[in-house]
Amino acid sequence: MAESVRLPSSTAFRFAAFFSMAFTLLIVVLGAGIYWAIRSELRYDLDQRIVTGRDALIRDASRDGSGLRHAIDYRIAHESSDMRYALLDARGARVAGRSIAAPPALGWSAMNFRDKDIGLDATRTFASRTADGGMLIVGADPEAIEELDARMVPLFAAACGLVAAIGMAGAFLLGRVLQRRLDEIGSTAEAIIAGDLARRIALSGSGDEFDRLSATLNRMLERIAGLLDNLRQVSGDIAHDLRTPLTRLRQKLELAAAGPDEPAALKQAMDGAIEQTDDMLALFSGILGISEIEAGGPGVRLTRIDLSALVTDLADSYLPSAEDSNRMLTREIEPGIEIDGNRELLAQAAVNLLDNALRHTPAGTAIGIRLAARGNDVVLAVSDHGPGVPAEDRARMFTRFTRLENSRSTPGHGLGLSLVAAIAGAHGGGATLHDNEPGVIAMVTIPRSPR
Repeated sequence: MAESVRLPSSTAFRFAAFFSMAFTLLIVVLGAGIYWAIRSELRYDLDQRIVTGRDALIRDASRDGSGLRHAIDYRIAHESSDMRYALLDARGARVAGRSIAAPPALGWSAMNFRDKDIGLDATRTFASRTADGGMLIVGADPEAIEELDARMVPLFAAACGLVAAIGMAGAFLLGRVLQRRLDEIGSTAEAIIAGDLARRIALSGSGDEFDRLSATLNRMLERIAGLLDNLRQVSGDIAHDLRTPLTRLRQKLELAAAGPDEPAALKQAMDGAIEQTDDMLALFSGILGISEIEAGGPGVRLTRIDLSALVTDLADSYLPSAEDSNRMLTREIEPGIEIDGNRELLAQAAVNLLDNALRHTPAGTAIGIRLAARGNDVVLAVSDHGPGVPAEDRARMFTRFTRLENSRSTPGHGLGLSLVAAIAGAHGGGATLHDNEPGVIAMVTIPRSPR
């Protein structure tokens, strides 16, 4: 009941009713135009008959010299047409022809002839002066026009009423359909506002515009839900990861406060506190960096860069570090690969992958960096023969603060691969982990030009 009360004031109903009224008005205008065209044609034909009859009457009266009176009497006696004739003298008295109700004005007019059977007979006439000052009246029965008016006008009025009724009924039904689909979207939005974040818009299965819009909105809601889940996870992970360095910082400060008042001990305690503070600042810097890149998304400034030269320089710079840690770094870089990208961000992604490979593999491990073109995409891969990553953990390694148990003893907060994934996403690509049998391959795929 509430829906039927709201419907007439809804935009959907007004929109449908407007087009229904416009269509009805068009039918009325079109029908009226056709009606007047037919009526005008019948009137023109009637007037031509009157003019032709008048001219013929005058010719007959002039040819035999009998005059208009005898010509009119002859026609009345010998013709059975629907023509009407009357001849008046200068005083307005009838001289010949049928009786009239009243003398008409000169020219075209509608007047009444008297008929002994039907009484007054409406006639279309043309009146003109005669040579002796009298009046010649020639007319014809407008029966065709009267029949048109008698049949067409009621029929046309009924047809317009039917069209208007069908149009309004269609507007009402269309308004209800539109209102019902919009109410489904509105009720879903209200449920989400009330806290039911799992609610989604139901699809009718017709594949129409509303279904496509609902599917798009559902994907948007899925994305928002994912972002909220990520936000909750990040908040919990930040709280968890900050607890340990904050506890250590407090312990160091408590030891410094309870210990002997010696400059060397105080300096050692302050150095430890500064180290813990720097660790927390690095954590926040990593989180902010990922957030800025994800927020920038397609808005990240891209320029044409030589990715082959960039990766080559980075590989050369990491050779001494690999040798110092008793690891072997090999490279396989396809020359001449140019892409539209952000040089600083792509360098950061490559650095993070190399740092992970050096940090989480034992001494003597072979590490490789490879850059190759694959159709319209470019693949940057860093591989190692270290302990690897279990298949069930590879997807979540790109989420913030994810660290495997065998990596807990190494420095870091589990943000390196998250930053790599954010940089790949900002370039329209993605990041994945694959088995290297043994070890792992960290692969970044990005398009040569933004899609």
